[in-house]
Amino acid sequence: MKSERLSFKRSGQASARRIRGQAAKKRPSKAVDLEKVLHFSQQLYAHALTLQEVIRTEGEVAYHVLRPRCDRQAAKQFEIFYRIGDEPTTQD
Repeated sequence: MKSERLSFKRSGQASARRIRGQAAKKRPSKAVDLEKVLHFSQQLYAHALTLQEVIRTEGEVAYHVLRPRCDRQAAKQFEIFYRIGDEPTTQD
């Protein structure tokens, strides 16, 4: 079965590009902020690292003592994600 080929007038193509460009610039009202997601993920990871260390030491070291160190470790490991999030996205 042969599919029909659609053709647009030049003005139609230009307006379609404008619409796509505007749509790309507009954020949906319920869009998730990437920075917030990364921060939440980092905090969750730091919490998991802290709990893992508390379990490993069998509770000899308190959670609140370990948490700052695990926060720093998580921040270092998440640096690559933050760099990716800072790069602007390109539209084709």
